[in-house]
Amino acid sequence: MKEIITLQFGENANYVGTHYWNMQQQQFTEDNGGDSNVHLSMDVFYSEDDQGVGQRGRRYTPRVLVFDKVGNFGSLGQSHHAKEKGDADDIEAEIEAAQWDGATEVHRQMPYTSSAVLGTGCNEVSESRVRYWSDFNEVEFNTVQSLNSVSGVEFGNSLGEMNTFQEGGDVFAGENGRDEMLEGKFRGLAEACDQMQGFQVMADAHGGFAGFGAGFVGKVREEYPKSSILMYNVASGRASDMGSTQTIDAAIALATNLESVSAAVNMYVPSGLKKLYPRVQIEEGSRYQTSAFAAMNVSQWSQCLLTGRRNLDDMISQVTQQQYFKVAESLLSPGLQINDPKYDYSSVAGLLEQRFVASSGTVVGDLSSLAGQLVVDRGTEFSRLVRERYAATAYADLGQAVGLPRSFPRGIFQGARDSVGVAGMLCTTAGTAGYVQRLHESVQVERSRHVKDYEREWIREVKGILDSVIDRYATII
Repeated sequence: MKEIITLQFGENANYVGTHYWNMQQQQFTEDNGGDSNVHLSMDVFYSEDDQGVGQRGRRYTPRVLVFDKVGNFGSLGQSHHAKEKGDADDIEAEIEAAQWDGATEVHRQMPYTSSAVLGTGCNEVSESRVRYWSDFNEVEFNTVQSLNSVSGVEFGNSLGEMNTFQEGGDVFAGENGRDEMLEGKFRGLAEACDQMQGFQVMADAHGGFAGFGAGFVGKVREEYPKSSILMYNVASGRASDMGSTQTIDAAIALATNLESVSAAVNMYVPSGLKKLYPRVQIEEGSRYQTSAFAAMNVSQWSQCLLTGRRNLDDMISQVTQQQYFKVAESLLSPGLQINDPKYDYSSVAGLLEQRFVASSGTVVGDLSSLAGQLVVDRGTEFSRLVRERYAATAYADLGQAVGLPRSFPRGIFQGARDSVGVAGMLCTTAGTAGYVQRLHESVQVERSRHVKDYEREWIREVKGILDSVIDRYATII
């Protein structure tokens, strides 16, 4: 097996992560039903639960560590508390049984359901009822191992605040919490892997969990210096709509993470969504909907890993040119139909410009502006066009369209309820320099009011890292 561990940090990342895991469960259900010609290796992203084989056969749970504020877990938080209480009750019952020679009976309360919105007989989510990402979760987690609540008070911040990158970093740096997380649950996941490929990370692009996640990933890199780390920096709005503090946080987070990760993909609400209208209709103000679109991006690339068409090392090396260009762009076109007479699809470049949207809002431009790319086609004819112009190593035609779980927002894809064809390109492009330049301009020492005086030199180092990124991307012609 070649396992991948997934790490999720913060509310925005967990909205995306919840949609992502729901989509994985949907396609595994389809695969087990025999409807797919593509075999999926469940062991890549899932662990066999320690409950072993029961009446329902093997029980698999996502190989993931989820971090968020305790209040954002919703019904999952209640389930986690119930499981911990159940474990304590089991221990107490064993002690009492050892001290009592007579017969004993144990009566246990039924566990909480994992979703407060999706219940038996419910075929879709009522968006008005979604308060937390756990409200539309369809996946059974190993709650004791995977779910981790974080608070500033618990981990060393006397005010309990985690609003900025620095505050989140300070929380992670709290000695007790850091050691417990790294030596406990994380170590257990890693040591259970037979042949680990690396790590898939979803983290808030700015705010407290951006700093918390960066600290965690930095420690992971120290422990696993040669493993691949693919990171998605997730935000709930457009990159162009970030305020000054958020932009500074995003700049610091990106620069810090580039010291640890193998590739970073920025996941904002795309500014070009209107290009997909009317076949794709997403309310930009709805985190439930925009996070579903972001999750579709993540799922597109992990599909190569599930099918064995790529391993994580090869995929990252291909796109980043052996990690020389570490900031990648994810371009997606759900429901693409290349025979639409309204558009000129005679060139791949024209198709990318007219019918694909970039997750960071970057304008990709001509194909000559690409350093590395990987095309993944799931149920469209985009790979046919690409096949005529690229070597076989540049694309992966995975055939089957993307199955949509019942938790997926209905009405996003016109005319599609159960599945949709999706074409995507993961690439490094000269257009990224514009995005990084905007982050660089935001990090002016005199404007960084939420940064303490003794950290000014650190901010200058951040600017130096971003300068280096801009210079490298300027060489792509």
